[in-house]
Amino acid sequence: MWWYVGKRLLQTIPVFLGATLILFILLKLRPGDPILNLAGNKPVSDEVRDALAAQYHLDDPLFIQWLQFVKSAITLDFGETFAGQPVIELIGQTFPVTVTLAVMALLIDAILGIGLGTLAGLRRNGWFDSSMLVISLALLSIPIFVLGFVLQLIFGVKLGWVEPTVGPDWNIGKLLLPAIVLAIANFAYTIRLTRTSVAENLTADHVRTARAKGLSNRLVVRNHVLRNSLVPVVTYIGINLGSLMAGAIITETIFNIPGIGNAAYTAIAKGETSTVVAIVTFMVMVYVLMSLLVDLIYAVLDPRIRYV
Repeated sequence: MWWYVGKRLLQTIPVFLGATLILFILLKLRPGDPILNLAGNKPVSDEVRDALAAQYHLDDPLFIQWLQFVKSAITLDFGETFAGQPVIELIGQTFPVTVTLAVMALLIDAILGIGLGTLAGLRRNGWFDSSMLVISLALLSIPIFVLGFVLQLIFGVKLGWVEPTVGPDWNIGKLLLPAIVLAIANFAYTIRLTRTSVAENLTADHVRTARAKGLSNRLVVRNHVLRNSLVPVVTYIGINLGSLMAGAIITETIFNIPGIGNAAYTAIAKGETSTVVAIVTFMVMVYVLMSLLVDLIYAVLDPRIRYV
């Protein structure tokens, strides 16, 4: 087990190097002048331009900038934003907000998605299963930015049940509506995946054997159907935590949430290459670690899986 964990952690090194290099290349191809963004789009003298370029290494070749970033990242020194704030401090301030939002969305997705998907699978081809199919297809067809603005308008502006925007003084209550919006983006997939997995396991040989032994339907569903059905669902939901944090950029922008997604969007608009690379790389590492955690949970759900 520990050998497997160590091997997977070593695999994060090429992932880190490749992700940062790709990000540097993409951001270099981005149109716009970061020095003008730093100066508020006002005319800048050649002396000031040279000083700013030297301070933020903007005139260095791309590969040199990347090597400097990697060298500093080893000691968790990601440099400073154009506002003079250390990037690691910015991540420390914004990451808890995004984690809270993503975990809330994940819980909503998991509880409702697995619950409704299990019922649909147990009652396959019935009216409930058909209703879940229609609902999931409808949710899949609505872009998240449209859904976010609509729910914000209805529940925040028209009905006044929640505050339309979150702002710096965030709390769990204010994050509830954005979490629902973020969860809906993956909610339909969880329902369909759970429904399909449950329906397949209901016809499996081990389930028929359990019924033949006289076990009650409740025990059969709990011990033999759900446990095996949750393996692909846990895979999807576990990896989804990284996806939810990365996909929170749109939701955080709509609801003015001071999270890491909003910070990344602001950095992209300003052309802060090092800040964007640091934030996105941090999210990539979270995604990789969540993938490792999901693999380890496999062994708990399915005793046939062993890591050596």
